[in-house]
Amino acid sequence: MSTTRSALSSRNYLTYLTGSTLSLLGLWIYRVALAWYAWELSRSELWVGIVAATQFAPAVIFGPVFGVLADRLDRKRTSILINSLSSVNMVLLGALTAAGHIDIHSLVVLSLVQGVLDGGHAPVRMSIVPNLVAREQLQSAIALTSVAFNLSRFIGPAIAGVLIAAFGVATAFVVNGVSYLALIGVMIVVNIRPRTRSERGRKHPWNELMDGARYAFSHRAIRGLLIVSALASVCGRGALEMLPVFADDIFSGGASALAILTSAVGAGAVIGGLALSRGHDWLTTRIIRYALSTAGILVILLGVMPNFAGAVSVVALLGITLSLCGIGAQILIQSLVDDEVRGRVSSFWGMIAFGGTSLGSLLVGTAASAWNLQSAVIAAGGICVLATWLSGRTRS
Repeated sequence: MSTTRSALSSRNYLTYLTGSTLSLLGLWIYRVALAWYAWELSRSELWVGIVAATQFAPAVIFGPVFGVLADRLDRKRTSILINSLSSVNMVLLGALTAAGHIDIHSLVVLSLVQGVLDGGHAPVRMSIVPNLVAREQLQSAIALTSVAFNLSRFIGPAIAGVLIAAFGVATAFVVNGVSYLALIGVMIVVNIRPRTRSERGRKHPWNELMDGARYAFSHRAIRGLLIVSALASVCGRGALEMLPVFADDIFSGGASALAILTSAVGAGAVIGGLALSRGHDWLTTRIIRYALSTAGILVILLGVMPNFAGAVSVVALLGITLSLCGIGAQILIQSLVDDEVRGRVSSFWGMIAFGGTSLGSLLVGTAASAWNLQSAVIAAGGICVLATWLSGRTRS
């Protein structure tokens, strides 16, 4: 019988979840607006892939460093600082867009700045949640946080579609900038449980980084979960970053079609997250691998799908399976990791999960420019299925 308790019984966590959800709505409004604006400015699958890559590449390049900082610095103050800088960056992007001073190159620069800020905040955010609740509420808290993320993915694109159609992308960028204020506000008032780490004997940052790497990759279960996360990100979420091209070039639906597709992914992810929030006695690495194989098959189906309604159904199912891979892996990792290295291990997960999406979107975008979008997506799905099968045989 599951010993999981709902994190919603914690007023501290509920306060955090409320502010975080409002901020996440802004994030998804931004992501849809950014992808659409990149396509609008360039009409190039390659540039769409590059802009998508800027959102996640910093997590790959600087992720371990961000993780060390998350374990060394005060997480509350760090979160407030990063979110304040993110708000300023988004308002600047919105103002420059409204003034007509943005081209595809400057868009890449400002989205890269935001990618650095998001990459720095990722291990801080993942380390904060376990320190807001009791241990028996941890699984519920991680799953509910992910539900909020994906519920925002469901609602945010719909809001983005309305904002873009009625007021333009500049307004969508500014709305995201304002949304950071909600998270800043709750971070000021929530109580974060002190870490168990002793300040005595602190090592050089490089040594701490290497200690975190050795811990993560010598732990067989954590290492396996990181590999699964990498495959899901590169092959699954990398293909989903091409949804702007599917919406406009394949199905000729424009920004409204993109909002529907992105919302369908979010709806599926919410279903997967809710399933995980009700208990994880059934959750194992094997189950996550089955979900990943299914995701690869669904990516192939997306590449061959001839009509928009079918594509909506496929990406909704992709939302479920990729959610089981991503949230499930994070739940198992957070339940295994020691608190004193939580920031560093979280940074490796973020580096792989978000950086894999960056790499995947760049590879799919490049392949689509060389061949065509459907062929590139079919190849990504096939690689996902094959790599999952091979990694499973290696472990057996």
